[in-house]
Amino acid sequence: MGASRNGLVVAGGRVVLPERIIDADLLVRDGKIVALRERLGRDTAAEAAAELSGAETVDASGLMVMAGMIDTHVHLRDPGHPHRETFSTGTAAAAVGGVTTVLEMPSGIPAVADAASWHYKNDVVAPKAIVDYGLYGGAGYSNTGRIVEQAAAGAVAFKSFMNAPAPGADPGFDSRALPDDASFLAAMKAIASTGRVAVVHAESDSICGCLAAQMKTSGRKDLRAHAESRPPLAEEEAVARAILLAGAAGARLSIAHISTGAAVERVRRAKAKGQMVTAEACPHHLFHTLTASEHLGPYAKINPPLREEADVVALWAGIADGTIDYIGTDHAPYTTVDKDKGWDDIWSAPSGVHGLESVVPALLTAVNQGKLTLPQLTRAISLRASQVFGLVSKGEVREGADADFILVDMDRSGVIDPGRQHSVSREAAKLWAGRLMRGAVVATYVRGRIVAKDGKVLGQPGFGQLVRPGGGRP
Repeated sequence: MGASRNGLVVAGGRVVLPERIIDADLLVRDGKIVALRERLGRDTAAEAAAELSGAETVDASGLMVMAGMIDTHVHLRDPGHPHRETFSTGTAAAAVGGVTTVLEMPSGIPAVADAASWHYKNDVVAPKAIVDYGLYGGAGYSNTGRIVEQAAAGAVAFKSFMNAPAPGADPGFDSRALPDDASFLAAMKAIASTGRVAVVHAESDSICGCLAAQMKTSGRKDLRAHAESRPPLAEEEAVARAILLAGAAGARLSIAHISTGAAVERVRRAKAKGQMVTAEACPHHLFHTLTASEHLGPYAKINPPLREEADVVALWAGIADGTIDYIGTDHAPYTTVDKDKGWDDIWSAPSGVHGLESVVPALLTAVNQGKLTLPQLTRAISLRASQVFGLVSKGEVREGADADFILVDMDRSGVIDPGRQHSVSREAAKLWAGRLMRGAVVATYVRGRIVAKDGKVLGQPGFGQLVRPGGGRP
């Protein structure tokens, strides 16, 4: 598996940079990009092969060479729910999907709530990782005093919900729940002292709770009832409050899975005032609407819920103007047994969908449709994530960076077939099933080693390495 000990030359491809596309060859040695040679009529591949004696040459003719995706938001269910996902199957899905680094949320059993549980989780997942990974810490009302120690252990960021623990939530949800202003402000001050990013699930606990109770009292059990219990107003109110309180605390705030035009506008205004605010969008909110997905019932149940076309348009506009900084999947797999409970009663089904193997092909399809350019795409899935989370060796095809890259065929078409995916619970990946894509990941390399090719996993568990923040720019 992987590159020659003497290096790797990726020849003949077109390299996607954050601002332009160039005809260039890559030279890789010891897992790093040591040179990026524009061809300009010269045979730079031959020059590189001569420079790296004995190097393996990869023919990338007709392909795009892009930085691998940094997925800022995954739930790989490990430890705790191996019937839904494991770190090995989740990172296998990542490799096939063109994701070279995953940032794992602090959910699981036990939840990540202090330094000891952070180290325990790392001990569990490290031998299983096929791609590189970072681990979030949890920041809630029950563990505000344990935030700093998680940063010292290596937490890449902190995750918090502006919701109280729901009935049936995994134990430890209180270590990432900040449902009131006092606890939120205290946690933001603690996170600010670490320099890490506070990643917030922003939905108003009181609005959502009140509306859900009204829906249940009236006998509503359909998917739309769930969506109407978490309206755009609930997100906008929470985003506005988070911006205010995080600003007062001096914390670096990032809004997870932003889903409404109103919330995007709140972030846009905060950025214009110079506040340290960033935002993430997810593929299900970019490519699916509630109306178009309603027939899927519980398989389209997500928090925040799918929206309608006007909000989808606003999200794409936010990506275009940089208000939305990066894209993460919020890959949160459940089984068909979990989801099927919601056909009769939507409230009994969990919220979450698969996304690791669909996100890059979906976004390449959007490029082919003219919704964004390849340089814009590499900024949204790679560069900005590396900057926000401080992953200084990741996120860009440049000299000195880790050789994390994907080979992309912009003309290859295909249909998403969950049965061929790698998640344990792939049968439940119905939201994306049957969707036509134009643009495919041909191969994925992590630190110069090939980990997937043409839909097949070539990487080995344990190859993936832990990443920690180191000098990121807000």
